[in-house]
Amino acid sequence: MVVAFAVPFAALLVSVQTDVGFWDTGDLQTVAWIAGIPYPTGFPGYVMLGWLWTHALPFGTVALRLNLLSAIAVALGASVVTATALLFEIAPALAILAGWLFAFAHDVWVRGTYADAHPLGFVVAFAALALALRWSMRGEPRALVAAIVLAGVALALDNTTLLILAGGVVASLGRAWPWRRVAVPVAVSAAIVLAAYAYLPLRSAYVTAHGLDPTLAIGVPPGRPFWDDHHPSTVDGFLQLVTGTEWQPGYTLSRLLAPQTVARAAARYGPALVNAFPLGLLLAALGGLVAMAAEIPLAAVALALAAALPAAFGASYQAEADPERYAFALYAAAALGLAFAADRLVRFAGRRRPVLASAVALALLCAALVHDALGAHAVLALRGEEHGTALAERVAAGTRDGAIVVAPWDWATPLAYHAYVDGTLGRRIVVCALALDDIADYPAWTKRGQLAILSDGAPEIPGFRTRLLDGAGRPQVYEILPP
Repeated sequence: MVVAFAVPFAALLVSVQTDVGFWDTGDLQTVAWIAGIPYPTGFPGYVMLGWLWTHALPFGTVALRLNLLSAIAVALGASVVTATALLFEIAPALAILAGWLFAFAHDVWVRGTYADAHPLGFVVAFAALALALRWSMRGEPRALVAAIVLAGVALALDNTTLLILAGGVVASLGRAWPWRRVAVPVAVSAAIVLAAYAYLPLRSAYVTAHGLDPTLAIGVPPGRPFWDDHHPSTVDGFLQLVTGTEWQPGYTLSRLLAPQTVARAAARYGPALVNAFPLGLLLAALGGLVAMAAEIPLAAVALALAAALPAAFGASYQAEADPERYAFALYAAAALGLAFAADRLVRFAGRRRPVLASAVALALLCAALVHDALGAHAVLALRGEEHGTALAERVAAGTRDGAIVVAPWDWATPLAYHAYVDGTLGRRIVVCALALDDIADYPAWTKRGQLAILSDGAPEIPGFRTRLLDGAGRPQVYEILPP
């Protein structure tokens, strides 16, 4: 297990990104440090863990520390995949290679280099599934107990892990539950979830009562990103944040297994899976899962559910701009299927020539790893990018200290990091909004001091003039002026 973890972790250490990111990444890197409220679905467990992690580590920037948490999660994921393979009595060498194939698949590898709640949620949820399988296959009550507790932790980190945990529930049904033994773990698991999600309204109320969000001082109602996204101290705000109802996830869930949803998922993830498992190995992985269904049907069904449900959701959810972060279990299942196929083939064909059969199986899996390694340059190229910091430096140079800076989500997140985490934007207030969202407040804001906006091209704001402050890159920085 140490080897299964150490090799991917070493690779991730040299490829992890070092700067603040844009979009959701920059939001999490900011929120974890300030103990704020992130974008839906809130990720309270991740925020609390991120706060402890970033404040405990004595080195690196806060952005780098959060990125390292994803690297550790992916490396742990390789260990969990290996442990699951060993549970299926796959040869140790093949089991380790399965873990590595998971970690070095491009979509998995690159998401282990920047801050994201999904890698950590995946590894905890998949570990719960593996323990549930251990309970069903070996009858170890402590495995079921651990699975139940880890399920609660996974839901606290990211409630979309429920889609993976559905496979874990199926995995646990191979034996009747010893209810007296698991009553306490079930209560503990529920308490973990409730305590984690209680953070959201409690912290929201605290932020509002103490005026921690700088946008409150300029008349913006509570509920903007970073400090108090969706203002979950209200019932409506809490429900919208935790469920993402504004983007109708219920509609997506109700059609999760519809033919068109499956087709959309296959089109979205198929090419990347073929690239991660070349030389026909993806077909071998499917064959391995079929063989697993014949030998250990419960395990095959559990893995199929854990892989298919989140992948189908990610490919169909209308608000999802990065569906690949829902595909971790898909790559894990493919790696396990391939290792299962290789192991059983070695057993069957190796009766006469065991060394040759083992060598061929190992060579094919190693060839896939080499293929993945050849694509490492694309991951490593992202490591030194500092576009987020460069944008903040341009804003700092082009605006006055104390300015109000309006920016849409993509560009606001690294600005918030530099305003509220490392302080390089001084007293500037970052308002995450589109150009016309707060136009009614612009007269008061222009009287208060400088009002700037980030835009890709000169923004058209009725009743106001704009003046270019910085046009050296994308986006440009403009000042909003009275007519």
